[in-house]
Amino acid sequence: MQALSPGRRPQPWSYAALLVLLMLGQATSAIPSPLYSLYAEKWDYPPFLTTVIFAAYGAVAVVAILVSGPLSDRYGRRPVLLVAVLLLLAGLAVFAFAAGPGYLVVARMLNGAGIGAIVVVGGAALLDVNPQRAAHSGTLTAIAFNVGIAVAALGTAALAQMGLHPLLLPYLADALIAFVLFVLLLVMREPHASASGAPLGIPRPQVPKEIRGRFAFAVLGAGAAWAVLGVCFSLEPSIASHAAQVDGPFFGGVVIAAVTLSAACAQVVSARYPARTVALVGDTALAVLMLAGIAGFATGDAVVIIVTVALQGGAYGLAFGGSLRHLTAHIPAERRGAVMSMFYLLAYGALITPTLLVGIGATVWSGTAIFPVFSVLAALVCFSAVAVEWVLGRRGRRLEPTRVPATQVPGLSEID
Repeated sequence: MQALSPGRRPQPWSYAALLVLLMLGQATSAIPSPLYSLYAEKWDYPPFLTTVIFAAYGAVAVVAILVSGPLSDRYGRRPVLLVAVLLLLAGLAVFAFAAGPGYLVVARMLNGAGIGAIVVVGGAALLDVNPQRAAHSGTLTAIAFNVGIAVAALGTAALAQMGLHPLLLPYLADALIAFVLFVLLLVMREPHASASGAPLGIPRPQVPKEIRGRFAFAVLGAGAAWAVLGVCFSLEPSIASHAAQVDGPFFGGVVIAAVTLSAACAQVVSARYPARTVALVGDTALAVLMLAGIAGFATGDAVVIIVTVALQGGAYGLAFGGSLRHLTAHIPAERRGAVMSMFYLLAYGALITPTLLVGIGATVWSGTAIFPVFSVLAALVCFSAVAVEWVLGRRGRRLEPTRVPATQVPGLSEID
């Protein structure tokens, strides 16, 4: 990447503003989660529609993820981020004036487009602004994501519990912050030095043969983690409230915050350890804790349920963070776009599909009845990821003498 001239270098506050923007994007995605039970009660629709509303966000977000990166490479980060914030504001406006469940679907789609672009382009802009802090930026981004979700979920749930216009005030507060960031983006200098020079093209999702084993391991672990997260954001707050016999939406907000904050802590602590080890520990722990969660929810004790979901959140953070680090350390530089496109396509598929199936089950039977089935299936997927990596590890040890020079082994072990 060519260097920026002194007059075009990003302002000192650009890095912090971009981090806040990444935090805002995830906060916006979490605001409706504690409110779904209120919307369902207001308009009397079944649990399946809740999962459709949530899935609409994921489906559009994956399209934005695939498209926004190449667009920002060619036209610059600022124009794409400005459009993303406008989409965010449009979705918030639809939420604020929603007159039926169809409005919620439209609002989530608008927000999904904006958030998907913010995740990709905002992350790229952070590296443009300060490429020397690449590893540190990854850690800060993970923290920003999870803290944004936790603050939004708790704040929204608290307003709902107190009856302070919960279907309006959270969106207005979020829109005010988004407007301030929009103004900052307008005056921010373009951080991408090669803007307008790169050819426009959307990477074709594909995986090179030499990393397909690692890819399968990463996708299984990350997919199970995202499936758990999808159910957590859509139906689990109401399931947990019903199991604990707690009235009001605040308990659901605490459930979401417990998952995301423990995930953030786990990702920060595990960053110093080998990615493969972290992923294996996370996959195994998530499988065991999903099974233990069945018993935890069955107790009906609110404290036990919160502790259970917090532990699941920590395991989710390890499983997803470790899997992603394990994969990205081995992607050929020229294939990163294609591999990550495939990774996020499958990850969002894992986010959407189980959530929809759980929604169907909760509509036909009940959320309390279908949740144990989902927990067992999620645990099986996690155990499958561990089995895949165990097979790959044995195969790698057999092939290591002929494929990897002895002088390179220490370096590889540090990456893994």
